[in-house]
Amino acid sequence: MTKDNGGQRFRLPAWFRLAVVVVVAVTVAVVVLVQVTKKDPVTASPAAAPVSLADRVPEAGKAGSPGPGGDPARKTLVLYDDGRKKDGTVSPPEEVRTAEAYAMFTANLVSRGTAWELRPAADYRPRQADAFQSIVYVGSVSDAALPKAFLNDVAAARVPVVWIGANIWQLRADAGWRAEGYRGDNPTTVTYKGTPLRRDPRSGTGVVAIDVRDRTRVQILAEASAPGGKPSPWAVQSGQLTYVAEVPYAYAGAQDRYLAAADILLGALSPQAPDRHRALIRLEDVGPRTKPEELRRVTDFLVREKIPFSLAVYPYYSDPQGRANDGVPTSARLVDSPDLVAVLKEAVQAGATLVMHGYSHQSDSGPNPYDAVSASDFEFYKSSVDGAGTVRLDGPMPEDSAPWFDDRVATGLGEFRRVGLPEPTMFEFPHYGGSAVDYQRVTEIFQARYDRGSYYAGFCPGGQCGSTATATTEQVYGQFFPYPVRDVYGANVVPENIGNVAPVAFNQHASRTAVDMLADAQSALVVRDNVASFFYHPFLGEGGLRDLVNSLRALGYRFAKPTEILDGRA
Repeated sequence: MTKDNGGQRFRLPAWFRLAVVVVVAVTVAVVVLVQVTKKDPVTASPAAAPVSLADRVPEAGKAGSPGPGGDPARKTLVLYDDGRKKDGTVSPPEEVRTAEAYAMFTANLVSRGTAWELRPAADYRPRQADAFQSIVYVGSVSDAALPKAFLNDVAAARVPVVWIGANIWQLRADAGWRAEGYRGDNPTTVTYKGTPLRRDPRSGTGVVAIDVRDRTRVQILAEASAPGGKPSPWAVQSGQLTYVAEVPYAYAGAQDRYLAAADILLGALSPQAPDRHRALIRLEDVGPRTKPEELRRVTDFLVREKIPFSLAVYPYYSDPQGRANDGVPTSARLVDSPDLVAVLKEAVQAGATLVMHGYSHQSDSGPNPYDAVSASDFEFYKSSVDGAGTVRLDGPMPEDSAPWFDDRVATGLGEFRRVGLPEPTMFEFPHYGGSAVDYQRVTEIFQARYDRGSYYAGFCPGGQCGSTATATTEQVYGQFFPYPVRDVYGANVVPENIGNVAPVAFNQHASRTAVDMLADAQSALVVRDNVASFFYHPFLGEGGLRDLVNSLRALGYRFAKPTEILDGRA
């Protein structure tokens, strides 16, 4: 999904119910617009020659391969409900789509530890588990059809099994605890490793009640509680079986019980994962109209303090309607901003990482959704603002296709080469919005994405990921990651997960302070080998960034380069 994502063709609450919620950054669009309105209109130089994409194919990777830090010698069978039920009926289409989204979310997380294979649980064959080093089942459809062979193999499992959510009552095994239906209360807190994590009461998914009968055999990993109520088990482990009492993706935010589930998965599948905490800084929305002196103040500080950072750069500025330039249509390329290019070159020479942040970060076809000005609008997905001020995703751009996407990328890369900058090997979708076609092309062109992903039901039919023919845009699902993964597109993903400073509330989004970001980072410490990753707009100045850096260090984070995150270096 996007930094300004809303539900596709349905109300925002439905989207929030189905997606891991991102910390949005649309608030800064207004501030960016103020910055560019003070500049004199210019007309861009002619476009540079597009580069060839043929020689940019990254190291082979596909959906199901392990992500950064994952063990290619180990493979997890990820099973999910595809809507088939015990009584022979099939769940409603929306429930089926949600189940597939949860399966994709889980597979993405599993990739941090191992390779994976995704299959409907109803298709499980006897002893199929013998070909895998671990099993994860996501129970999101109550009374789903679970083959006896699967239940028998889990009961006698010789490999780690993580069972998430519903249907645990179908498993007949003496594990020292018992599921007793759904809890009568509505927990709002999950405590994990001594840290209280939020659980939004609007989640809608029930929490299974766990009765621990033999505490000598059962380890209580996490407890859930409602206001005024006593904590009771939310996740337990006994022998090879780990159980999480709900599917933890609905209404999940940065300080959510989702973090506990992500760490529990990693611990079960990759117990040798290191306990370390790294941080990433990405300077955001750098383009041809960025003030060089503002960028230099921030980059000089980071270089002086020996703090690694990235620069998210879009190489072409466009304001086709003159909305930010006194009514005068205006455009500019990097070659038109030699002072800015000089700052970028100095930063790269000092070790900064360039990230391609789209080509123009807007659409010349009109407001998308605001004003068609670079750094303000979506580029690769159509959006609008409804009467309540909520940003909605309306589907792929009318011209969306693999050749159209390739053309914008090739032209943008040509602009980097034209001014003597290295061609970026990482890509960030503007506002994190793109179609399934676009996401697949990024995987085939760049070594990694640096963002939060957008995912589409129908992309993994029957567990076979990669189908744009069956992917639907009726619902867009978003997920942030506490550690690097290789997602269902086959892309290595450098995470961004604690958002940004957003001084002004905008549309449906509240303002956001450094204190909010640090609270998110502190909660994320429950995840072993986590990454606290944020983006920062240079026009906000050095002072706010200095405070963030010092505070993250005080929490125990070490700043790293994205390449270190991808190759697992300490």
